[in-house]
Amino acid sequence: MRRFPTLFTALALAACAGAAHAGPAIPPPDITLSAGATFGADSSPSGGGASASLSALWPLDDRWRFGVVGYVDDIGTSYIELRDPNDGTPLGPAASLHRWTWGAAWRVEGDAWQRGRWTAGGAGALGWWRVEDDRRGQVLAAASAVGFRLGAQVRHAFDRGRSLGLEIGYHQLAKDKHTSWDRVTRYATAALQYRWARRDLQD
Repeated sequence: MRRFPTLFTALALAACAGAAHAGPAIPPPDITLSAGATFGADSSPSGGGASASLSALWPLDDRWRFGVVGYVDDIGTSYIELRDPNDGTPLGPAASLHRWTWGAAWRVEGDAWQRGRWTAGGAGALGWWRVEDDRRGQVLAAASAVGFRLGAQVRHAFDRGRSLGLEIGYHQLAKDKHTSWDRVTRYATAALQYRWARRDLQD
């Protein structure tokens, strides 16, 4: 965890230097919309939920892209069994506690393999997470954390400048040493991606 921010920053600076050396013209960014689900959270509640992100990445060369990403991840919901106060008859489950995260990060992507319309590679991000617990919309606890994301992705181009893909990601948040609140420190996501490479429309 301690080495990743330093490595990521070094890669980001090297990527920016490469972009500056390439010339003053800045191409339009690739826009990627992702939608999927979370799983494998190390907290309670967990159970998973919806995951979504939107990123804008500028090409550094034919394989590397760098930019920003915003995300919302539903970690899960815990339930309690409601009972009639008079005779104890079960009335069904009701949501007790809901946990979710949102935030933004610097993101870098690299393509490692390409054949025909298929492309595979990896991605990394370093940024800020906000973790919140709520009950029926009322926030009960909240905290911020620095974290990173690592992912592997595969994409298939189906039109000029457009592609569909799948990304599996691992998310790690820094531990909070100043509170006993069991927020969340790691979880995973699986998401479908729709990418619009705007620069391809200018070729």
